[in-house]
Amino acid sequence: MTAYVFWHRPFADIDQEVYEGALTAFHRDLVKRSCEGLQGSATYRISETPWLDEMPGYEDWIFVASSASFDPLNKMAVAPDMWDVHAGISSKTDVAHGGIYYHVLGDTDPKALTRTAWLKRPRGIRYEAPLKEIADQATGPVSAWRKQMVLGPGFEFALLGDQSLNLDLPNGWQARYVDRVLLHAGTTGS
Repeated sequence: MTAYVFWHRPFADIDQEVYEGALTAFHRDLVKRSCEGLQGSATYRISETPWLDEMPGYEDWIFVASSASFDPLNKMAVAPDMWDVHAGISSKTDVAHGGIYYHVLGDTDPKALTRTAWLKRPRGIRYEAPLKEIADQATGPVSAWRKQMVLGPGFEFALLGDQSLNLDLPNGWQARYVDRVLLHAGTTGS
């Protein structure tokens, strides 16, 4: 499974309720219309991140079967019949960045998870065994994702869990914890 992760923040003069209404409307329409490979989406209000200039914002996860699903997804998201709902949120967005992540271990449906540890590893080491050890010692549910092809500003790994997520990292690894509140989640066909 692969995910397009999109971080964004509204213009300063946009009301939070208005922004979140436009955002959830977009996600509802996205999964309702669906396209080949789209499996679902979720959007969150998040705490501060480095890639949003250390300010809180929003994080969207669009789940697809594989990277081959991105072309039809992109076409559908801005198609004429989606124009109004897409413009409803994009016209209110000031700062935005995206990345592509793929699932590497743990829970394959992380929509309900409320905390993310964004991880950096020391350069020049293999990640598989240390990442598995980090995930194995975490309490509660865990879903681990890895950035694909160094696309986007986020750290290399996202380890998602619940509010108890607190990791004991090997030497040289770094974590940035981001709390998230689910605003909307949907799966295709629901």
